[in-house]
Amino acid sequence: MVVKIAHRGDPGRIRENTLPSLASAIDAGGDWVEIDVKLTRDGVPVLLHDHTLERLWGVDRPIGAVAHAELDGVGGADGLRIPTLRDALELVVSRGVKVMVDLPGVAEARAAAREAHALGCLADVVFAGNLGGLADVRQRVPEAVIAMSWSTPRLPKPELLHRIRPAYLNPRHLYASRRMIRKMRERGIALSVWTVDNPRRMAKLAAMGVDAIITNDIRALVGVTEGRPADRG
Repeated sequence: MVVKIAHRGDPGRIRENTLPSLASAIDAGGDWVEIDVKLTRDGVPVLLHDHTLERLWGVDRPIGAVAHAELDGVGGADGLRIPTLRDALELVVSRGVKVMVDLPGVAEARAAAREAHALGCLADVVFAGNLGGLADVRQRVPEAVIAMSWSTPRLPKPELLHRIRPAYLNPRHLYASRRMIRKMRERGIALSVWTVDNPRRMAKLAAMGVDAIITNDIRALVGVTEGRPADRG
């Protein structure tokens, strides 16, 4: 069975990387949710993909220049707010769902590992993203589950795989191939792919044998994996 991973929650319906968006993705059948982490000026890990607040929150400031307390004044008319990583982990794990945490660098990796450890939910977290951050997680948290993000059709070198020791290789879906799946499985590594929103492509990848698919349209993926039309209502 393909693991269904909701990219940034349920962004087609509710603003990405917010708690209601994560909850909506879980309600729709996501097995995991994927989230992005950035650090505020005072080092608090919060959910945000971009380096600035402009696209999602209409504030033209880098998140790294904003103290966490200042985020209390940032939000939309819909009442949505920028959650902390801790809030997101507590919500998702309480629903029995795993969290894929996309890490842009070493500082975010350390902060995310600390939060997961403090909450006692390391077993429910899959770390992805920047290779330097993933290497740091592996060194500091030997038991961590890692999905090694990958942006080339070439297979990763054995030395890198030995250093990161991923449970998953996590390439862009266009680079997935039967050869890649076979070679990774020979090493005991599963394959997750990003980011797939076309149902036909989802079905093709599932038939190819990928282990997990990341999507912005979790309902379409649930429909494909269950052999029924997507619920887009």
